[in-house]
Amino acid sequence: MLTPNDSSSFENQLSPRQDLTFNSLQALFDQQGLSFTPPSSQFGILQFSNFDLLVSDQCPYTIKCAVFKGTDQDEFLDRQEFTGSLVAQFQQVYAFLEKHNPVESQIKGLYREDRPAYPKQALREALMNAIIHRDYSNPASSLINLYTDRVEFISFGGLMPGITLEDIQLGLSVCRNKRLADLFYQLKLVESYGTGLARIKSAYKGSRLASQILAAPSSFKVVLPHYQAAVKAASKPVKKAAVTPAPSPSPAPKPKARATGNEETVLSFGKEHGEFIRSDIEELLGVSPATATRLLRQMENSGLVLKRGKAKAIRYRISENS
Repeated sequence: MLTPNDSSSFENQLSPRQDLTFNSLQALFDQQGLSFTPPSSQFGILQFSNFDLLVSDQCPYTIKCAVFKGTDQDEFLDRQEFTGSLVAQFQQVYAFLEKHNPVESQIKGLYREDRPAYPKQALREALMNAIIHRDYSNPASSLINLYTDRVEFISFGGLMPGITLEDIQLGLSVCRNKRLADLFYQLKLVESYGTGLARIKSAYKGSRLASQILAAPSSFKVVLPHYQAAVKAASKPVKKAAVTPAPSPSPAPKPKARATGNEETVLSFGKEHGEFIRSDIEELLGVSPATATRLLRQMENSGLVLKRGKAKAIRYRISENS
């Protein structure tokens, strides 16, 4: 175990449980060929900290994983809750993600290219981020939701004080659980500090797809797009909606459109950049000009984006109702 250096942090506060065992952690140390040092006693009395609780077999924090049919949560295909030491949870949850990360094939020229639905590096780093950086002062479970077009990692605890989402985008990182990060580094489960989100972004380099990072006051979400689902969604022809005459001079207000698939990616891009043009969407999604035009026309018809200008001067922005 590591020596506490800040008694005010959650990790170094006294654990509410003192009947802790470390069988899973011991096994991982043995697997790595490392020497395992149990917690040291103070004044002849063994006292476990919250850090010890997190890596013990009795860890009360869990990760809930769910696989859904489609792009919403209407129907479950698989779900599982993982318990025990956080180091054991990391291994078990990653195995679950691997199980639901099928390899798909594309023909490029004369050769077939095999590629998993999600970059393995991105899955690993997003999972690591959800474990190391979450706020364990709240007992809520971390959530991992897999849909047909994306996987979402949701953990409790917003950004650290003084850190903004823009800082995160630029690569700044402040670790909430330093002792936990040190242990994962010692076990060679994490390569270096503060590079996880940058490595996720790098995993999609060359694909023209982009991960999303969303932060709220009490939660943090990382969204990874599905390679093939994103391309297929953008390639589908847009069906022109039938126009139904209003039954009266004062029709009921039009319900807010619900964005799905690539529309969510465009909305996120638009909210971050303000106005944008069609070629921005081509590059973002890796699609042809015709496909980008169809998608933007569909979003305009649904009231998700607004268009101004004509011909080559056409620009788009996100609707206030989106």
